[in-house]
Parts: sequence; structure tokens; C-alpha cells
Amino acid sequence: MPFILNAWYVAAWPHEVKGDALLGRIICGQGIVFWRTADGQVQALEDRCSHREMPLSLGCLENGTIRCGYHGLRFAGDGSCAEIPGQEKVPSSVRVHAYPVVEQYGWIWVWPGDPSAADPALIPNILRPNQDPGWTSVGGTTHTKCNYQLIVDNLLDLTHEAYVHPTSLGSHAVVNNPIRTKIEEDKVISSRQMAHEDPGPFWGEALRSATGYEGPCDRWQIVNFTAPSALGLDVGVAPAGTGAFDGDRSKGVSAWNLNAITPETENTTWYFWALARNFQRDEESLSEQLRSRVANIFEEDRVAMEAVQTVIDRGQSRPFINLRTDAGGVAARRINERKLAEELAS
Repeated sequence: MPFILNAWYVAAWPHEVKGDALLGRIICGQGIVFWRTADGQVQALEDRCSHREMPLSLGCLENGTIRCGYHGLRFAGDGSCAEIPGQEKVPSSVRVHAYPVVEQYGWIWVWPGDPSAADPALIPNILRPNQDPGWTSVGGTTHTKCNYQLIVDNLLDLTHEAYVHPTSLGSHAVVNNPIRTKIEEDKVISSRQMAHEDPGPFWGEALRSATGYEGPCDRWQIVNFTAPSALGLDVGVAPAGTGAFDGDRSKGVSAWNLNAITPETENTTWYFWALARNFQRDEESLSEQLRSRVANIFEEDRVAMEAVQTVIDRGQSRPFINLRTDAGGVAARRINERKLAEELAS
């Protein structure tokens, strides 16, 4: 299955890419090796030596360049070969592909497609709360053995919270209240307002800890999708009737659940996630509690999505039946299909 290549994908967290080690990662089926130069700049090359296909990630760093671990060819960050042991002349054809790479919004992004089209302004700004002075963010990575589109589907229809996450996010409020879907060019917004409802365990505890309030709540979920696979979820709760749905969330607690969904292969995905909150922002112990709890929530998602992929892989899967709640996911798939067709035709 081809991927949309002319797009920015999260490749790693900043702490994963170091100046004294190489990080090899597969993005959209392409092996890429990452490292930092002495001044901290991230570099990215295809993870293969052009001589005999040895992964460069199995080599070593040497003065800001990569020394291949097979025959010792040395490559610079622009993909050119800086040295061939035992040979003075270096042919211009001995080079590897260099990838555009940017560090922004608390992640490292790579562009696997046409380098001339790699405009940093195209990085999805819905993920900016991951590195914003107005929010406190924690995050992690969940490697998932399923196609990336299944994760996009999962996030655009949060009805599953009542069944996949019954002890964490679960509340039948998500079943009893309708989803509203809006499509804007390459973006989809799926929103749900739940008035005077049970907030669910996760949000009930967050509101109680921050304000002391216990009782019925007004709860909101606004899922923002930007093609091909970035999703920012504006979520939170407030005491019922205090004006949250009219724009005054001051008596409640809010967060952005940020999701950068990066295809690895057709059936595996790098799932980078973060939770940026506006409450009890300086409490480090709470940050670690939330990191652990959100990781466990996404582990529940992983189990569900991998089970779906297993059925698809058996060849027994039939065409999906779409329900009313699937409007956002269907729209996102159609946008991605259009973008892929346009890319393949160009």
C-alpha cells in the first residue's frame, strides 16, 4: 500500500536523537537514520550505504558524519560521500538521500517525499500545545501493529470509550450524545457536547483534584484531524451549567490530547502521543501520574486495534459497515485517498 509521502511525520522525541548515537527508524516504509551534529542540529539520511546496502544506523558517528560499519564509507548530512577508504577519488554518484527534518512542537519531524515541497509551515499546528508556554505536556510512544488508518478511525469516533476504556475514560455519555462532523478542505472536526453527565473516572478525578467539585458535569470532546494523520483532541469537563459550552471553561479542567500517527509499514505504526493540560501545571507528581494513566489508556486502544488488524490480515474481513458515528473517520479516509491519488498522479 502506498503512503502519502509529501507530508510531515513525527519521527522521534527530541531526547531520542543524540549527538553520540544513531537512531534508525522506518517511516512510511523507508529506512531513515537520525543523529545530531555538534551544534545540535538534527540530520536524517536514508538508512543504507549506497555501496552494498548496509544500514548506516549500524555504523558510527565520526566528526558529524556517519561511518558505514561494513566497508567504512563516510557520509555527510547532505548525503554526499566524504570518504572512501583506500580510494582517493570519490565519485559524485556515491551518495545517499538526505531527508528534510525539523524540530518543532516538541517533536522531530521528517518529510519522506519530494524535498523541494518540504515547507515547515505545513507542520500541523494543532499539535503545538505539546510545546506551548500555556500548557504542561507529558507524552510517550505506543508502537502499534496495525495500519495507521485504524488509529485515525479510533480517534475520530470516541464512542469506543464506553467499551474499550470502561474503568478510565468510560461513560455512557459518549453513547447518549450525538457527534457533529465538519469538513474543511484537508481537515475534519468531530465534536460532542455532553451536558449534565457523569464525567467518567479520568475526568471526574481530574476535576475533583483541581477544584474539589464532585457531581454532574458538562463534558466536551472536539477532535481536530489534519491530513494525513495528525489529531488534536480538545477535551475536558466543568461543573454542569457553569458556561463551558458558551466559552467559559474557567471553572473546569481542559486538556489537549495530541496524536501524531506515523506509518512505519502497511501494518505497523509509530503512535506518538501527548497530554497537554491547563490545571495543576506545576505538580510534577501529577504529570507522572497522567503520563502513566494515558499510556495505559492507549495500551487498551493498542490491544483493540491490533485485534482488528489480525482479522484483516487473515483475509476474512469484509468491507466496513459505516455507522452515523463513523462520519469523521470516513471523511478522513476520503481526504487521504484524494491526497494520495493527487500525489501519485503528479
